[in-house]
Amino acid sequence: MRLRNASFRRLVLAYAIVTGVLAVVIALFGSAGAKDPISRFAWIVATSVAVTGSLVALTGVWSATAVYAGVFWCFHFGLIATLASGYISTIDLPLADESWVLGPFSGDAAILALAGTLAVASGACFVSWRRGSGDSEPDRLGPAEMAHPYGVLGSVLVVGSIAGWCLVVLAARGLAGFFASYEEFLQMTSEFSLSLAIISPALACGIVMAVTGKAGWHRTSAIVAFVCFALVALPIGLRTEVMFPAVAAIVARGRCGKSFSSVKAGAVAVALLLLIPLVREVRTVGVRALPEALVSPRLDALVEMGESLRPVEQVVRWHAEGEPYQHGNSYWAPFERAGARVLPGMKSMAADHDLRLMNVLVLDRIGAIGFSPVAEAYRNFGPVGVVIVLGLLGMALGAIDTIRDRRTAVLAIATLYPPLLINIRNSFVSVPAQCAAGILVVLAAAAVRHVVGSVVSRSYARPAYIRSEI
Repeated sequence: MRLRNASFRRLVLAYAIVTGVLAVVIALFGSAGAKDPISRFAWIVATSVAVTGSLVALTGVWSATAVYAGVFWCFHFGLIATLASGYISTIDLPLADESWVLGPFSGDAAILALAGTLAVASGACFVSWRRGSGDSEPDRLGPAEMAHPYGVLGSVLVVGSIAGWCLVVLAARGLAGFFASYEEFLQMTSEFSLSLAIISPALACGIVMAVTGKAGWHRTSAIVAFVCFALVALPIGLRTEVMFPAVAAIVARGRCGKSFSSVKAGAVAVALLLLIPLVREVRTVGVRALPEALVSPRLDALVEMGESLRPVEQVVRWHAEGEPYQHGNSYWAPFERAGARVLPGMKSMAADHDLRLMNVLVLDRIGAIGFSPVAEAYRNFGPVGVVIVLGLLGMALGAIDTIRDRRTAVLAIATLYPPLLINIRNSFVSVPAQCAAGILVVLAAAAVRHVVGSVVSRSYARPAYIRSEI
């Protein structure tokens, strides 16, 4: 057994070295300058599939690293995979998508996304090798045992977050707000952006803690509330608020030994492939698009998700047109803005005018197309930055997977993993605050539980008074 583990560790180290070297080489020298980007999509997609598949095989299907890599692949390679396979052609794309997909920078954007995938794989496997051991395995208790004592808190967070979201919608437009399209929802809730920014990570943290906590009516209530929320939020187009918390919960359940079987996982994947195109139609038209979409379901999920490659294409285009790299400004901005709120004498401009924030910059120049960790890394540090930033991200994922204590691992998934998943489709600006908020919630719950436990267990019996006979 020890020889087998030692051999496997050497394999993991070799894989980390090879993928790391390939990431650097592809990032620096991958641009072939071809006029037709479609001609490069085939080998890029094939390589990304090989890297993602091998990473899943090494780390486990339900590991935080493997699931992140799968979601990252869908959002960065889904569109070009459907083009390379011939499932759709460029004439089937909307004009807005066709213009950038056929542009001179989409191929370079896809190569950068591939370099980022290799960097994630290298970082995760390096940490797995570094922290692994041939004589011990991570703590895996029986599936029936409780992973942590904060299940009730998780249920409270879920129900409270959903109630808060409903109050925001009612305050913004009343009952009609629950039947709005995606664009209408963004407009009507623009004044409640801070509230929604708090609700989203609280919901994600809560559902993970709820499903991994002690079984009971509170856990059932949290799951039912989340399902009801999904039935309302998905038709509006709030994919991020539903999908990423659900994915994090599945990863946490897998860490507790309660992962789906291959058959159930396949069924869930097919359901998502059918659901996401439906959400896309409803995002554009509203709930009135449901009847027609249900009659003729389509498997265009990868096209919808894969459009996250567009922000990468845009930042490559901006730099080619003469814009300099930002040298870490977008990563430093959220910390600076947080300091301005708590430290006297520090000032910062309004968030809507701070173009260091990538979500603000993209919204100002293009519109609500989301963002990408690959795009942000390139915008700040160029091709080498993509390798470094995504490599560090892979190391963080590998660190989560190699936590031996199951309670700590599940709480790390609850507090740190959802913001990392959300960052696949968004800018970095909200990641530090969301991670800090989740950690503070868990620390506060642990402190309260410790204090309450100490008070309850304290003995109040006074010592017996024995009178001396002398």
